[in-house]
Amino acid sequence: MPLPPILKKWIRQWLETEGAKNKAYDSNVDGVFDAGTIPDLDASKITSGVFDLARIPTITRDKLEYPTEDVNLVYLLAINKANTRDWNSYSAGACLETADSFADKAVEAFIIVRDHSLIYARRTNGDVYLAKTDTTNSSREFLVVKNVGGTSTKLGEESVELTLNNGELIKLSCNGSSIKAFRRDMTTAKISATDSDLTSGTFGQRMFEVGDSHLQLPAWLRAPSTPLPQAKCILEAEVVGSGTEEDPLQPDLKREITKHEKFGEIDLASVTWNAFEPKEGHNTMLITITEGNSFVGYKAINQQIAYAKSKNLKVFKPPADYNEACKIYEELKKEFPEWLVGKNSFAYQTLGHEDFDAMQVADTYYSNIVDGIKSDAYKNVPDWEMRKTLHMWKERLKKAKVMKSEAEKCLKKLEEVEKVGW
Repeated sequence: MPLPPILKKWIRQWLETEGAKNKAYDSNVDGVFDAGTIPDLDASKITSGVFDLARIPTITRDKLEYPTEDVNLVYLLAINKANTRDWNSYSAGACLETADSFADKAVEAFIIVRDHSLIYARRTNGDVYLAKTDTTNSSREFLVVKNVGGTSTKLGEESVELTLNNGELIKLSCNGSSIKAFRRDMTTAKISATDSDLTSGTFGQRMFEVGDSHLQLPAWLRAPSTPLPQAKCILEAEVVGSGTEEDPLQPDLKREITKHEKFGEIDLASVTWNAFEPKEGHNTMLITITEGNSFVGYKAINQQIAYAKSKNLKVFKPPADYNEACKIYEELKKEFPEWLVGKNSFAYQTLGHEDFDAMQVADTYYSNIVDGIKSDAYKNVPDWEMRKTLHMWKERLKKAKVMKSEAEKCLKKLEEVEKVGW
């Protein structure tokens, strides 16, 4: 049945909006109405040769796909896929964040080095991962923090001196149980922690400080990033702090504070450290150390090793390969039975190979959905986004260059996840 031009135009626009999902659409079709191109449309919806426009299934905005990688939050705001909100009743600034929840994404922004400038990921109510700068935290001034259930925990710190009111390009990436933060160099993470508490949520930025003329540029939503530096040391540390935002839980590391002509107060023992699956209630946590500092170099790492040994805490050399990483993990799991992450997460954080990243992602989805550890972990992520994300990880696993047998097992895990659904 030939269609009126206006109705033909409407259907064509709708099909183009739906994009790849509408394989039946053909630009060469000359006004011929194909019931198969519209979901749930059957002959009963065309009566006596008259097409009833009102009986076409409603197409709601939340079912439409839109760009979710390499897209600015301002664009998402323009298409009603980002929201603005306050942060503590605007006392510390305002936020711009995605309207939808995501699991594996990154947020990148150019920020001003101030206490209130930050980016965040997987926010669900008050629970969130955030990356920020803090020039009062001598020589460890770029950090990642987790706020869950009213308790604040540091997940990692970079040993660096930053300048107040200067600009820094930073990125916070979450995929599976890997939480990574980048500064200036967007290819290799400065901080690379492992944590399973938050699985999905909104991604965004706190954009400005009340009473301050400094404004940030709007953030970008990116694909999750993979490369990690290898660990130079693995050690156990006592947990200190009260768990408040002002005094977060964190590892007790050696400090050697002195005065510096240019930077003022510095810490000669500062290192870049990364938490591995810290859990509230445990009196120690495991960390990896990836760098010393610019003042004394590797000596700072040796100081932290000696400090841990003086307290009879565990210290490990970094594993040489995947099998050795698995052996260390199995030994540590006896001491930390509350860990939810597996050997692939440990291999990834200690060895840094990108193939292990895809493997730990598969483990995370499988344990949450198939094993039912967090069966509703991804319920707020759009269905099309979940399918696209799982497809991405499956393709990466198919191209794995190391431990191919393990990669194949993880590929089957993701296929099982797709069967079970979310």
